[in-house]
Amino acid sequence: MRVLKQDFYSVKHAALAIHAPFSGRVISQSNAANPLVRNQLLGLGVELEISNYQLFAPFSGTLLSVNQGGLEFVFKSKQGLKLLVLVNLDEQSLPMTGFKQHLKVGDLVSAGQLVASFDFRKQHHSVFASILLLEPDRLSKVLDKCYYQASRVTAANDILFKLTKRINHD
Repeated sequence: MRVLKQDFYSVKHAALAIHAPFSGRVISQSNAANPLVRNQLLGLGVELEISNYQLFAPFSGTLLSVNQGGLEFVFKSKQGLKLLVLVNLDEQSLPMTGFKQHLKVGDLVSAGQLVASFDFRKQHHSVFASILLLEPDRLSKVLDKCYYQASRVTAANDILFKLTKRINHD
């Protein structure tokens, strides 16, 4: 599966739309500071330079896990797609304060539902989040391309990714 930023708005027949979990500026995965993200070792996706302090559900499904003291969230869509939302803080910013989780692991979520709140006001640097599709090899069997929004997104309102189905010509 390829992740592309061109032609986002021309994709009319998306198999799945994923809403932005945070508001912010969209950055290519190849420009991520975290080498695990930059080298696609955790999954395929994008970075967001966060401009709000609330995390919203990217689609309807389940909140599978919350790890690293509220910095790592995994969601699973009704179709089986897993999405990682990883908040990247530098070592000087840890431990994080002001975190409030509004849902429990295992809860069903609706697209745009508030999942967690953060207090990043004490951060001295911009805060980034990696939004990554997990298991890209498995996804490649059914999904062809992942288009992403190229500039800025508003959490819960804007679509961040549009995924298209693979067409088999047998």
